[in-house]
Amino acid sequence: MNVITTLTERRREKQWNFEKKMLRHISMKEMEKAIKEWMFPILPFQFQAYPFLIDQCLDMTIDAYLLGTEFGRFGYYGEPAQEVRKRCEEELTDLSHCLCATLTGWSKEERAPTEALLAASDMLIGTWWEKGFREASKAYKLRLH
Repeated sequence: MNVITTLTERRREKQWNFEKKMLRHISMKEMEKAIKEWMFPILPFQFQAYPFLIDQCLDMTIDAYLLGTEFGRFGYYGEPAQEVRKRCEEELTDLSHCLCATLTGWSKEERAPTEALLAASDMLIGTWWEKGFREASKAYKLRLH
């Protein structure tokens, strides 16, 4: 007796396998270093008082990286990264705003530095999206997908 699978299940399984392959290319230490580089100057005391905030930042950066890998095939076909980024601008903005809102919620100050924090969130998410995009483009060129 054969197992019947639907096309959506097969696509999702293939996508998971590709994401697993792409996640092998990143380093958690490199991500933590980037988070400390972008976020610590703005909220130094919050990260010392609440070390679990780094984990939430890691989750968002991993999501941005995977979003970049998802759109990496367009880079393989010759589309520039700036044009591809326009396709997923809404998702990147949502990730950035979610990260900013999470970190602002843990700030004890009445006037949290939201503009600087939003800019840092945008830069962090954008940087990791670019890395995912480049890695996926490279994987498609090497036919590792």
